[in-house]
Parts: sequence; structure tokens; C-alpha cells
Amino acid sequence: TVGFRQLSHFASPKRLTNEPTRLEIFMFRQLQAASGLLVAAFVAVHLLNTWLASFGPSVYDGVQRVLRSVYQFAPLEILLLTAIVAHLMIGIGNLWRGPKRVLNTRARLHRYAGIFLAVVIFGHVLAVRGASAFYGVFPEFIGLTFSLEMLPGYFYPYYFLLSVAGFYHALNGTGIALSRLGIGWHLSESRLKGASFTAVVLSAAALLALGGAWTEPGDTSQSAFGQLALEIIGESPP
Repeated sequence: TVGFRQLSHFASPKRLTNEPTRLEIFMFRQLQAASGLLVAAFVAVHLLNTWLASFGPSVYDGVQRVLRSVYQFAPLEILLLTAIVAHLMIGIGNLWRGPKRVLNTRARLHRYAGIFLAVVIFGHVLAVRGASAFYGVFPEFIGLTFSLEMLPGYFYPYYFLLSVAGFYHALNGTGIALSRLGIGWHLSESRLKGASFTAVVLSAAALLALGGAWTEPGDTSQSAFGQLALEIIGESPP
């Protein structure tokens, strides 16, 4: 097995000056593929729940409460967090150590999406999971609506990019990972484009629904998540 000490060694600046062995390359490519598949599975479930926001708060919250009982099961949650950290560390190592080559559009989008996700992932996890872990408060539909009302110029593009980047990186990465693991599955360019366009439409619709375009979230400032957010930033709830 590969431990975090080896991962840190692989991604460290000192290690990046040396050429890895073929065995090291193989081990880390396999680990990156396996960890990526686990994260992609979670992303798929998470996005499906997000897109259900188009059907209103009761559907979104109802499905999320059921899913939380599964993915917040402690051993599974630890496994998922471990997979995220491992995948991120190997990706950083590959980015700095890997050979410089001209990437096609598909590969560039995959890399850009991965970099964006790497920048925001831990802040996102802390904001969402931290509220429930430390305060027993879950964002749910009304909490997301609160954030959109509070800082629309930030959260509308942020949620949209998070959704689309997560979808593209997970779907395209699944094809790469399965190929590395010896499972023959080819994702054609046309299917990737079609699926990505669908994800863009579904994500935009979910955001509009979360923003109250055709739903009635309620008084967001009175939600538990909204009150917690206001308390943390030092503002008094109305």
C-alpha cells in the first residue's frame, strides 16, 4: 500500500528534481485512478442531488437527508477524504514533475477543472461539512438560497463553476481511470460534449431554482444555516 509519507515524498519539491522509477510511476498512476473513481462516484451522487433543486426544497432536502445517512457514515467519510487528499497530492506531483507537452482542448479543460477544484475543495468541505460537524447545522436548500441572496456576485458563478468543473473532471477522469485500470471504456468526444452541455443546463436550472426563480425557499435569514453564518461573520440575525 502507498502511505501519505510516500505521497508527500512524491509531491515534494526535493523529490520533483529526481526522476521517478517505473514502479513508482505505475503505483501512483494506479492509486490516482482508483482514488479518482471513488471521488467521481461521490461527485455523481452529489450533483444528482444538486440538480433535484429544480423540483423544490422538499425534494432536494428529502433526498439529501437520505444520502447523508450513507456518505456521512464515518468510515466511508474518512475513506472519501483520504481519496481526495491522495488524488490531489498525486495530481500536484504530476503537474510539477510530469513531462511538458502540448495538451489538446479536452485535456486542457480536464486540467483547468482539476486546478479549480483543488483550489476550492477544502474551503467548500469546511463550509458545508464544518457547519454540521461542529454546530449540528446542515445547509440544505434554504441555506444555499441564503448564500445566493447574501453574496450573489460570488456564489452564483462559484456554484455554477463548481458543478460544471466537478462534472467534467469526474466524467472525463472516469474514462482515463478505467483505461489505466485495464477496463475498456471509451468516452467519445461527442458524448463528452453532449453530457457536459446537459450538465451546464441542469446546473443553471438548479441555481435558478435555489435562487427562488420558481420555488419558495422561505425566509432565509431565519434558517439555522443563515443564522449561523451571520453569527460567524459578526452580524446579528434579524
